[in-house]
Amino acid sequence: MLSSCVESSKKYQTLLAEKESLSIEAQNLENEFNSAMGIINEVENNLQAIRDAEGILLVKQEGSERDQIISEIIQIKEVMAANHARLDSLSDALAKANRNNANLRAQIKKLQAQLAEKEEMIANLQAQIAEKDGQIANLNTQVSNLNANLNNANNQINDLNSRNMAQDTELNTVYYIAGTKKELKEKGVMLNAKNILKSGVPTEVFTKGDKRELTTITFDAKKAVVLSNHPTGSYNLVPGNADGKKTVTLEITDPEMFWNVTKYLVVQTK
Repeated sequence: MLSSCVESSKKYQTLLAEKESLSIEAQNLENEFNSAMGIINEVENNLQAIRDAEGILLVKQEGSERDQIISEIIQIKEVMAANHARLDSLSDALAKANRNNANLRAQIKKLQAQLAEKEEMIANLQAQIAEKDGQIANLNTQVSNLNANLNNANNQINDLNSRNMAQDTELNTVYYIAGTKKELKEKGVMLNAKNILKSGVPTEVFTKGDKRELTTITFDAKKAVVLSNHPTGSYNLVPGNADGKKTVTLEITDPEMFWNVTKYLVVQTK
C-alpha cells in the first residue's frame, strides 16, 4: 500500500517525467554529437584526399596535362565548398543549441582554418596556370613573328638566289652558229667575206650554250674556219668521220680564254 501510494503521488510523477525528459535529451545530445563527429570525420577525410592530391598537382604543373589539372582543381574546389557548407551548418547548429561544447567548436575552427589554407593553395595554383598561359601565349606570338620574319628572309634569299642564278646563267651563256658563207649571209650574221657582225647580232639564229659545259662542237663539213675573234691556242679544229661523212670538231681547250673576247662563235663550213 505504501509503494502504491508513493507511485501515485504527484511528486513521484513529476520526477519520473523529468527522468524521461533527461533521457530523451541525453539521446538527442548523443545523436547530435555522433552527427557532428560524422561531419567532422568526412571533412577530415576530404582534406586528407586534397593533401594527397596536392603533390600530384604540383608535379603535373611542370608537364603538359593542363586540362586535366584544371579539371581536378575544379573538383577540389567543389569538395571544399561542400565542406565549408557542412562546417558552417554544424557551427550554426551548435550556436542555436546554446550548449557549451568547446571541443567540437575548436575542431570546427581547426577544419575551417585548414579549408582556408587549401583554398589559398588552389588560388595560387590557378594564378600560376593563368600566368603560364599568358607566357605561352606570348611565346606563341613571338614564335609566329619569328616564323613570319623567317619566311620573309627565306623569300628574300630565294629571290636573291634566283636573280643570282639568272645573272650567273647570263654571264656564262654563249652563242654559236655554223654554216656556209651563203647561209651565214642569209641569216644576217656575215656582212661580207671578212666582216661578221659584232653588234646587233641576231641571237635567235644562234644555238645557245653554257661555256662551263660546252667543250666540243662537231660540224658536218670537210673543212671549218673560225671567223669570230677567239685567241689561238684556246681551241683546236680536229677533222674526222661520222657515218661515212667528213666532220670537223671544234675542241675548246681553254674556255675562259676562248670566250674572253666575244661570246659569239661563228664558224664557216665548206
